Amino acid sequence: MITDILYALIIILAGVAYLFLATKKRDLERAKNNLEESLKKSEENRMKAEAERDRTKTIVSSFTDGLIILDEKNNIFSINHEAERILGLENNKLLGRPFSSLSEFPKSEPVAFVLEKGIQIIYRKEVELAKDFVIELSVLSLGSLGNDIGHLIVLHDVSREKKVEKMEIEFVSLAAHQLRTPLSIIKWSMSMLKKGDFGKLTKGQAELVKSTFRNNERLVTLVNDLLNITRIEEGRYLYKLVSVDIKKEVIKMVLDSLEDQIKNRKIKIEFVAPDGLPQIMLDPEKIKIVVQNFVDNAMKYSPDGAKIIVSLQNDGKNIELKVQDFGIGIPKTQQDKVFTKFFRGDNAIRMNAVGSGLGLFLSKNIIEAHGGIIWFESIEGKGTSFYFTLPIKKPEV
Repeated sequence: MITDILYALIIILAGVAYLFLATKKRDLERAKNNLEESLKKSEENRMKAEAERDRTKTIVSSFTDGLIILDEKNNIFSINHEAERILGLENNKLLGRPFSSLSEFPKSEPVAFVLEKGIQIIYRKEVELAKDFVIELSVLSLGSLGNDIGHLIVLHDVSREKKVEKMEIEFVSLAAHQLRTPLSIIKWSMSMLKKGDFGKLTKGQAELVKSTFRNNERLVTLVNDLLNITRIEEGRYLYKLVSVDIKKEVIKMVLDSLEDQIKNRKIKIEFVAPDGLPQIMLDPEKIKIVVQNFVDNAMKYSPDGAKIIVSLQNDGKNIELKVQDFGIGIPKTQQDKVFTKFFRGDNAIRMNAVGSGLGLFLSKNIIEAHGGIIWFESIEGKGTSFYFTLPIKKPEV
């Protein structure tokens, strides 16, 4: 009896052991399969990562701009061949080193100098590496939402563009200078004819001479604007700052000089200015150009008999000029181009109003060089207001 019981227990235990071993085997088999699948996926991910790395490396290497990639500690992670060429670098000597080590290379020292106080976001800052060798430097963050994982430095060689631009400036300057002499002679000749130095003119002759003189004056203005712009772009547009009463010595003088045009067009000028305006430091001849551009444009794009308001304000820190007209206005889709060279609105061109499109570009440079701000407000068909502010600065003792 006991033997039967023991035999039965042995059989039961053997069955349990078999089930246990079978379960373990299945678990081990499943674990093995899972591990193999995991290793397979890991290998696939590794291959994908390597392919992506190689693709990125190829793109960086073949990029037409110089690229320098910095890690989160601002150490140099990668440099492409164009960056090496631009900065005269040796890649194998710089990888893993701090960005500041660029200063060890004479050609790249100006770039290191720009960023000597730390890596910061920069967009298209011009840096001269050598004579006639200029780049645009941009620095972009590789992270987002404050997650700093490094920076990308882009070096765009603009030497050729600068050379072409310089040639254009020199050509315009030469052409404008060459035009000044014959235009002066024409002006002098027309003036003599108008005065009757060569005899009395018939009514038809007088009208022809008057029209020729007027068009010659327009050419003289255009040539002077071109010369002023070339001086600005060459950095030679100097300002002679003196203490000036802007109300009397600038605004009123400009309005007086335009008196004939104002009368001929029957324009009504309303000049509003508070008493006791302080004298400010400015270049009166240059500010007169801005005021004349504002008023001339207001008259040009307004109908005969229109009203124009010229006003001055003082907020204690700045003097503000406003010239308001009620003319054709500026199309909203073109307002971002107003202060660019040669811009003229479509509605202005349809009016056949004479203009070069240089006045406001020139005005913007003059005001900003004085430390002021220039802007406008306009609604097409209702009119335009142009403004500028100039800081109130007392003369240095």
